Amino acid sequence: MTIAQRINALLRMLPTKWVFIGGFLIHFGIMYPGFMCYDAVNQILEAREGRFSDWHPPLMAIIWRFTDSIVPGPAGMLLLQLGLVWTGAYLVFQAFFKPYGAKAAAPLLCVLLFLPPLLGISGAILKDMLMWGALFTAFGIVGHINKQSPRFAFLLFVLTILVLWLAILMRHNAFFATIPILSFAIFRLYPKNSLFSLVRAAVSGAALALALFVVTGAINNRLADRHTYPWVANASFDIAGVIKRLEDKGRQQAIFDQLAGTLNSTGSVDPLLKAYTPMYWREIFRTKPPTLELPKNSMESQIHGFASLSDQQRQTLHTLWIQTILAEPVLWVRHRLAVSKYVLGLVPDNSWSPVMMAKDFPSDLERVYGSHPQATKLQEQLETGMTKYAEYWFFQPWPYFVLTICLFFAVVFRQVTANIEVICLTSSAILHELGLVLAAPSPDFRYSHYMVFCSLLSFLLLARPWMTKSA
Repeated sequence: MTIAQRINALLRMLPTKWVFIGGFLIHFGIMYPGFMCYDAVNQILEAREGRFSDWHPPLMAIIWRFTDSIVPGPAGMLLLQLGLVWTGAYLVFQAFFKPYGAKAAAPLLCVLLFLPPLLGISGAILKDMLMWGALFTAFGIVGHINKQSPRFAFLLFVLTILVLWLAILMRHNAFFATIPILSFAIFRLYPKNSLFSLVRAAVSGAALALALFVVTGAINNRLADRHTYPWVANASFDIAGVIKRLEDKGRQQAIFDQLAGTLNSTGSVDPLLKAYTPMYWREIFRTKPPTLELPKNSMESQIHGFASLSDQQRQTLHTLWIQTILAEPVLWVRHRLAVSKYVLGLVPDNSWSPVMMAKDFPSDLERVYGSHPQATKLQEQLETGMTKYAEYWFFQPWPYFVLTICLFFAVVFRQVTANIEVICLTSSAILHELGLVLAAPSPDFRYSHYMVFCSLLSFLLLARPWMTKSA
């Protein structure tokens, strides 16, 4: 290629690049300086103190400590999480749309990121948003593997692993979503048009994702100065769900006595049976008078979680958790499916926070956080406008989950290499959502946000032939 040809090629690329740069600047400007909820305030307080708990990802607080020293407050983290999202958008366009001649995808990708179900929480400083940006960027990087020299392809593969590792470090359940993306990366690194090659890539991707998950646990354990044992909440929630569904009153009381004993509590099982709801784990601790005692400072400005429990109590609870699930697997599945109905928005009016903006700032923590910027008129209008429709179907996760499954089956039976990127993306979303069946503690919309995004992006990927014809 001559110098003139290179210059012309660069000039042709600039408009596309500026579409994404412009989209990022508009998105950042709308959300600036970022919105703070309880989780975010707790994390920035840890960042400023320099002592980190494992209730939230320690690495996020460490990163925030650095950005807060440069630009106090949420702006630095907003720049990071939106920067990852828009980097992913550009990489995905270059890898999966431009080669098809689908130039119209550039503005459509930008419009996608401004749709209310995605925009509503994108300015909140959350580990979920950082996970989304990391997974999106990794998917875009994978699209460029095997398009350069073998050495460069391997470097992109290593970069993919690192970015996906960041996603797991932000949210441990990102492990499920990373499996298809890692498998896709391996398949592109060693491409062979055969079913055996796909299976080999899938097994290798799962093994590598599991290794990253295990290493992440060890790293978080080392980074955390305060160990809060957040799994205790899930264990108590699961055991309570099984107790609620037991028909034998004697067994209910017997298992409750064991559970209560590990939490420094006593009493009758009856208040627990009245308080339990699959909507939220903490309700089982809100009985009046309290039956199960939630340790002090477990959800305050400095989170101590369940650190007050002894090693013996935690070990006993962990054993009880496993034994209860193994003894009553059907009841446990019924409990988790009931939780999933809330997570997917199948229970009316119970999807939490599909819009998280200025009104979510916890004013009771302002004394320790400091004053926060007031929302702009545009932010107030956006928040009011989106919140008005928060209970509508397009703000509920279930339609997108159905769409994702339909898109998956629409392409999975085609020839091996046809739309394999759609298979990767939809299976990543499905596995991530199914992971919530196992562990979701509440119906937060942010848990399903990644799946919502994947369903819409997958639909856009399948529309490439139409874009090409209309170009």
